Amino acid sequence: MRTEPWIPTLVGILLILFLILPVTAVDTGGHDQIIYISSYGPGYIWNQEIEAGIVAAIADSEHTHVQLSIEYLDAKVISDTEHFENLYQTFAHKYESTNPDAIIISDDPALFFMDTYGNRLFPGVPVVFTGVNNASNLVQAGEKTALYIGTVEIMPIRDTVDVIRAINPDTDTIYVILDNTYTGRSIRTQVEEQTTAYTDTISFLYPKPGDGISEIKADLAELPETAAVLIITYYLADQDITPYHIDEISTEISAVSPVPLYSVASIYNNKGIVGGVQISPYDLGYNAANHALWVLEENPPQGTDPVTYTPETTPIFDYDEMQRFGIAQSALPEGTNIINQPPDFITVGREVAIGVAAVAFILAILVVILIFQNIALTNTRALLTKSEHLYRSVVDGQTEMITRFRADGTIIFINSAYARYFKINPENATGTKFRANVHDDDRARVAAHFAALHAGTTNQMIEQRVILDDGSIRWHRWDDHMIFDEDGRAVEYQSVGMDITEQKEAEQKIRDSLQEKTVLLQEVHHRVKNNLAIISSMLEMQAVKEEEANPDVATQIREAERRISSMATVHEELYRSESFGSITVQPHFERLTYEIISSFPNAAAVSTVVDAKGCTLTLEKAIPVSLIINELLTNAMKYAFIASTEGIITIRMKCSKAGVVLTFSDSGVGFPDGFEPEKATSLGMRMVKTFVNYQLDGCYRISTGSGGTTWIIQFPYDDIN
Repeated sequence: MRTEPWIPTLVGILLILFLILPVTAVDTGGHDQIIYISSYGPGYIWNQEIEAGIVAAIADSEHTHVQLSIEYLDAKVISDTEHFENLYQTFAHKYESTNPDAIIISDDPALFFMDTYGNRLFPGVPVVFTGVNNASNLVQAGEKTALYIGTVEIMPIRDTVDVIRAINPDTDTIYVILDNTYTGRSIRTQVEEQTTAYTDTISFLYPKPGDGISEIKADLAELPETAAVLIITYYLADQDITPYHIDEISTEISAVSPVPLYSVASIYNNKGIVGGVQISPYDLGYNAANHALWVLEENPPQGTDPVTYTPETTPIFDYDEMQRFGIAQSALPEGTNIINQPPDFITVGREVAIGVAAVAFILAILVVILIFQNIALTNTRALLTKSEHLYRSVVDGQTEMITRFRADGTIIFINSAYARYFKINPENATGTKFRANVHDDDRARVAAHFAALHAGTTNQMIEQRVILDDGSIRWHRWDDHMIFDEDGRAVEYQSVGMDITEQKEAEQKIRDSLQEKTVLLQEVHHRVKNNLAIISSMLEMQAVKEEEANPDVATQIREAERRISSMATVHEELYRSESFGSITVQPHFERLTYEIISSFPNAAAVSTVVDAKGCTLTLEKAIPVSLIINELLTNAMKYAFIASTEGIITIRMKCSKAGVVLTFSDSGVGFPDGFEPEKATSLGMRMVKTFVNYQLDGCYRISTGSGGTTWIIQFPYDDIN
């Protein structure tokens, strides 16, 4: 691996900056304070480059009084609710007397953490995000904080697939290596969304969930010659649960892969990949710090709409890997940065160079000048002609529409796809004026888009509607680039666009279908709750009728009524919940406890403690758990407090990936001497044991004595996410 001479200098500067800039939360002493919250730990190269970009941007700015604090969530190691709650408690104590001026967060776990705890930790503090893969989370997060601004990490997957097909048009299989983390799943969604145009010609394969490095190597051995590999993962594990980090993954896979490896992230360069259209985590960090400094300078008002940017991309390829797979430079996109490319000259000794130059000067100076001038002119013309033909063939072969035009709309160039779409004769188009008929509702936004380009923004993307000559309305996505002359004046626009109407229509159909299913599911839970309430009312009427003649029957009917009410309460919680697949346990237990205890004559003498914060249950688990609580509460109210006037019932639930622990205890008299719960034949006891063993797939244990009775029930946790 070659080391550029400027790298040690840059590393030294960054180390000095890290020593100078504080990384712990202390009294700012009048300085502007920025807190950077990273989703991961300091050992990840991705994270290290983001940090380096943040530090460099602050050092390059005119802000000499900025204090940077860095916190790590370490979500690659642990990311459950208890871990985030512990971090929240730590940060709340650590920053109790600190009032930061801005928060920088990177990647989705940090966004989730700030969405949950940010308003409590740093109320009103603007948040700058970067590296977020799931843009849909920004809407909810932005509603809770004064300002959200930053970069959505849209991976240039489509651009890289286009390059792969340009290099080898016969490519019909792409094996995409992703991990199964939240980030990996979000990136897979991006892959599927960006490659819809290729689904008829390219098969996109993925490792099976849980596959490690060994299984991936086996998959690579089965790939055809017409395949390519796209690696977008950050963490893998082998069969023996040995973790593989970024330093090892691509190098090891490349060594055994029979086909080229590509990537959309610059962290894999010099690690066995051929190349790709890439984003840089260093640039993400640098831009995030600039956004934060803008917040410090401009002090945007409360309620400013969230602004998001997409990261810039650069095609980068490795010369050594290109030689390995026989990839020609002519197949690469215009403006590609080729790393590890050897120099075009050979260094020789000073004396030899002087001697050769002197001999050549003496013997052939006049003849050589004349000959080379003629040859150079001929070769230059030939190269220009060849380059023009090559450029035209590459550009005309693109499915995207490509055009260059002046600010007044005068066309400088259009490719074949643009001409076919708008029905323009490409031979007569140059020098004429043409502008697509933009939809009225989009005109102001399009005008602002081009104004921003003209003001200095070099690249910008926009989605807009156009009205074609036949009156049809189509959606376009344009990637526009402003071209400036040597004096910095805007002279031309270059635009690359594609028709995304089908994608937009599909997205709308999905939104409409989701809304329809949401309303239907809400109605189902509402009707189930109403039907159970009717049954409960009918049982209550029957109990009243039997109360005088058959009090025991009336008691049994009311027990059945309470069981049905418990199930109805679950459906009512689901009906009121935003997520119809699960319920929040704390308010559900509080309501259930109140309704059951209040039905007993000694309710006023019994106090309750309910602690189930942070727990959610699926419908399949919520109903048997509610029936268990019903039976235990009923037994406690009937038998636990017969020897006293007052009592306490405590219900606690702890949820983690390791499982759910439900603890039910009362301060009553305990079980009678000689009573063995395992041999009890009452319906209530049999129901509790059946629900625990068969519906919850769990276990329980009971302790009893003069201080009361305690049930501890354990069962697996269903991850709602």
